[in-house]
Amino acid sequence: MSASDTPSATPDVTTSAPEETPTTEEPVEESSTPQSASTEAPQTSSEDDTSGDDEQQTGDGDLDCGSLAGSGTFTDPLQLGPVDGPVIARNCPALTSGSPFNVRYFSFTLSGTPGSNAHAGASFVLTQSALGPVYPAIVQPSGWVLKNSLGSGYWTGTEPDFTGRYQQIQDLAPGTYILRTEKLDSPLHSLSTPPYDVVVDPGD
Repeated sequence: MSASDTPSATPDVTTSAPEETPTTEEPVEESSTPQSASTEAPQTSSEDDTSGDDEQQTGDGDLDCGSLAGSGTFTDPLQLGPVDGPVIARNCPALTSGSPFNVRYFSFTLSGTPGSNAHAGASFVLTQSALGPVYPAIVQPSGWVLKNSLGSGYWTGTEPDFTGRYQQIQDLAPGTYILRTEKLDSPLHSLSTPPYDVVVDPGD
């Protein structure tokens, strides 16, 4: 899907009950073939795996995407930790066309009831060589999709220069969730997304 075919840049503030897909595997609702929960995602750098352990435990503030615990698969997502305030995992590597390189998973835990402006998603800067946006979805650890990549969500920025895509999470209960980030654009449009930041904000 190209950015020109995506929904309007105007945030969709329509709220509805979370949509659940009854399966024990993490499905790709935009594809006709379900994706196995064990599908591998691209590895991120682990040079400083031990240096950020304390920061990862708090899950609050700026994090280095390359130092997060986990491999980025559905069964071993990158760990953002408990979210008591805004969390940003910076400089996540670009997603590229073709499985398993087009998807990466993050786990986060809402410590309390989210505020009215709570959101989770990805921030990015599109370039001529990386025109593919990053699409976020919210999934339960059981594999049930609560918020689809295409069925819900909103853009920031103005088409075609989108600067991010997010899901509203003010209707989620406290608990642990998985944020799936993926490239959905055709390789004919772009072979890659830009590097991106993952943002989880529990709101006020």
